[in-house]
Amino acid sequence: MKKKDILNYPVITLLILAPFFGEMISGSSPPSEYFQLMPFLLLTMLYGTGAVIIRESARRWKKGWVSILLMGMAYGIFEEGIMVRSFFDSGWGDLRQLAFYGRWIGVNWIWSIALTIFHAVVSISIPIAITELLFPKKKDILWLSKKELIISSIIFLINALLGPFIGMKITILGMLTSILSISGLVFLAYKWPIINEESKFVRAAPQWKIIFVSSLLMVGLIAGMWALPSLSVPWIIAFVFLSGLPWIGIQWFRRLGVNQWTEKQQGAAVVGLLIPWLLIDVFSELDNAHRPDDTSGMITAALLVSTFLIIIRIMIQRRKGNA
Repeated sequence: MKKKDILNYPVITLLILAPFFGEMISGSSPPSEYFQLMPFLLLTMLYGTGAVIIRESARRWKKGWVSILLMGMAYGIFEEGIMVRSFFDSGWGDLRQLAFYGRWIGVNWIWSIALTIFHAVVSISIPIAITELLFPKKKDILWLSKKELIISSIIFLINALLGPFIGMKITILGMLTSILSISGLVFLAYKWPIINEESKFVRAAPQWKIIFVSSLLMVGLIAGMWALPSLSVPWIIAFVFLSGLPWIGIQWFRRLGVNQWTEKQQGAAVVGLLIPWLLIDVFSELDNAHRPDDTSGMITAALLVSTFLIIIRIMIQRRKGNA
């Protein structure tokens, strides 16, 4: 067997990028925590395999980005609702005011909807988009055999067994509801039509508009999660606003004419979605002295990602045939 068959570079890249964006760039695990061996391996086993399975499923079903987002939401529910169970634990350390704001019948509703969307976009969709932009010749082909996909799925599901060993709260009803929600989202992703997404008769939206809209949507997610609770807005309003963001985003992009999602458009969307987080990374390290965690290195990480995005943009521009 040739070396290129042994080293599956797209899969390796996605395994690394998914936890990197989902945990470190989001600020959940600063460099001092992220680059420890055991957390790194566990996060890769969770985020990485999840992203790989979703990407492979979408390509096997010949689906587009809406289906990836739906399965990304299912991933978010798996991580937060089944594995760590932060959806139901009022004592979860990252909740802050969300421990009581929007908590009803044992569920942290604002945290739940916000984290579901966050994981779908930042932990799953962005890493997949970047990986496919890095390996354009392999974008439309499968990266795993059926056997490798089954092994990856088993590794991913093992994560569900880790919760009890790290003191996570057990909520049987919550877990059953999570399983039903995951099943519904995966089924919807499987059935979602792709005619509009893959249409070749659409105008190309200006990249600056895509960057602006993407940034605005991400700011909306962050504001709906933290700003609205701070302003004492009734939690049901914040919940409805956050719930509607994915639909607003899909419709907004379609109005801009990005149904086909060319490489340039995908690159612009990735940049726009990451800008708010990169700015947060900078300010989190500047405010390190007043934070409970050590955010040293976040500015460096933000600069590295910014440089990485510039390199990807240059690579896209040098390719022929981009719309």
